[in-house]
Amino acid sequence: EFRSGACHAGRYESSIVLAARPELVRDAIRRALPSNPRSLSAAIRSGQTSFEEAGGPRAYFGSPADAGADEGVRTIEILGAILAEAVLAELPG
Repeated sequence: EFRSGACHAGRYESSIVLAARPELVRDAIRRALPSNPRSLSAAIRSGQTSFEEAGGPRAYFGSPADAGADEGVRTIEILGAILAEAVLAELPG
């Protein structure tokens, strides 16, 4: 989703939320949402200022129906490792 720019409340972010705070996800609604392949990042670059103008009237881009908690756990672990590596690289000594 990030490479395409379809990356707000889609599979990537929804998976993270499903792993970390599943009570915040309205799962029946999430599962019923069709994929939205429009690029939010391209829309922002072209000056669009609302989700509706960007092609996401329901404020999501990507495929939230494809999200899963297991993927979210793996993503959180990877992001944590990337962050730890970056912090350690900046520490003296």
